[in-house]
Amino acid sequence: MTPPATTQLPVIVIGAGPAGLAAAAHLVGHGLDPLVLEAGPAAGAAVREWAHVRLFSTWGEVVDTAAQKLLAPAGWTSPA
Repeated sequence: MTPPATTQLPVIVIGAGPAGLAAAAHLVGHGLDPLVLEAGPAAGAAVREWAHVRLFSTWGEVVDTAAQKLLAPAGWTSPA
């Protein structure tokens, strides 16, 4: 049995939190189709548990540019 060429193997991103989704967006930007694995019931499961934590970062500091580029055709814009 011949193992598959590495170009045939999927790129896997572990975790669908902010960093994992940003990594996946960058991979899509490079023409790859990543498989994102998340242990929680939905993307951002851990972040949803942080409702009691106040964040002091602006949207411009926390939204990855690659993710913004992918979301723009759907009409998404960062909150003010």
